[in-house]
Amino acid sequence: MNDVAVSTKGISRIFGRVRAVDGVSLSVERGRILALAGPNGAGKTTLLKLLMGLIAPTRGEAVVLGDPCFPPSDATAPRIACVLDTIEPPRGARIRHLLRLRAGAVEQFDSPRATALLQQKQLPLGKRWQTLSKGQKRWVLAVLALAGGAELLILDEPADGLDPSARRRLYGLIREEVNQRGTTVILASHILADVERVADEILIIDRGRTLLHASLEDLREQVREVELSEPILPEAIPDGVELISHAPSGGSHLAWIRINDASAAVELLPGELRRRTVGLESLYLALTEGQVAASSNSADSPAVALADERTS
Repeated sequence: MNDVAVSTKGISRIFGRVRAVDGVSLSVERGRILALAGPNGAGKTTLLKLLMGLIAPTRGEAVVLGDPCFPPSDATAPRIACVLDTIEPPRGARIRHLLRLRAGAVEQFDSPRATALLQQKQLPLGKRWQTLSKGQKRWVLAVLALAGGAELLILDEPADGLDPSARRRLYGLIREEVNQRGTTVILASHILADVERVADEILIIDRGRTLLHASLEDLREQVREVELSEPILPEAIPDGVELISHAPSGGSHLAWIRINDASAAVELLPGELRRRTVGLESLYLALTEGQVAASSNSADSPAVALADERTS
């Protein structure tokens, strides 16, 4: 069996003059959770729609569960479940109708499990869709996806509108699916604390382009945030160290570096005051607020991609 669940090669989607997705290449192994992050309008939802086969790529290719994404395959569709912002049931549909429709479409749908998960949030099966709160709608859609026994879950802000306790419970259920069934998950979320708790790797995009694709384990081991008394110069970076991003910070300067060589970890940068493990939110803001190092921002250079080296 192919260990890669999702792969894209230079996939792009252009709407008029807007490059919603611009040359994204990635590979996600089976049984992994990939978190997708980026500012509003970064292209996250468009990328998810491309993977679902809901829209055709302008160029490039994408393969999901061994089949091209577009046109979607009748054999592959039942093996994928999704929660997308733009797709909702009819306003008058009752929850029980949604369960029956899903059970009719997916042979392995676990109706008792779905009912039990809905009861956890005290959601009567007779309630109509239009009467549900935003968080209740999200819970119902997530339950329909989780109970379908899908090999791939594509989730766009699945916890949007949920309170912290419900968010934690939902992400716990997603993690259980991965651990127990080997499900692959691609999850878009703005809440980076949730991402750090549940994901195996992260893809950060902005203006349709990849800024970072890394395993979270590699980020914790290899990436550091360094406070400096002076701006960092590219020629001052020692061998075995890569400058990811840099920015002024009050009276000092911050640099985010990747340590490729363990021997370089003990070498101080010029003007270094302190060094600490990088937080995902801090790195995300550094990358998306325009302070990206030239090596990651150049059209001729690849973005930082730690996950690629982990799997090579």
